[in-house]
Amino acid sequence: MTIDDSLISLIKKAAAIVGSEYKLAKELGIPQQHISNWKTGNRTCTPADRARLAGFAKEDAVQELVRATIESAKGAKREQLQALLGKWLRQTGAATSSAVLLLASLTLGGAMMSDIPRCILC
Repeated sequence: MTIDDSLISLIKKAAAIVGSEYKLAKELGIPQQHISNWKTGNRTCTPADRARLAGFAKEDAVQELVRATIESAKGAKREQLQALLGKWLRQTGAATSSAVLLLASLTLGGAMMSDIPRCILC
């Protein structure tokens, strides 16, 4: 197995919010060793567990579930899921970007787009 940097980042963020990896494991109802094994790549984190981690990390759990489901599939199944679910991810990503830009324009009034901090547009 390989080490997944995005999973490690998700774990760190979720653990910081709940207080520790120990507390995160308790909240998830799993042994703390599972989290350690996810981080080292010795155990696969299921799409459902990634979605739960995203929820604790205050990120979009549905998008994480979709991404993880696509990534966990192999061969033709992965291609089918990418075609079906990838379109949804692009649409929701575009919708999110549009909402952020609309909010920024309403909040900032006459400010130029170049005046908006880059982190808002990311």
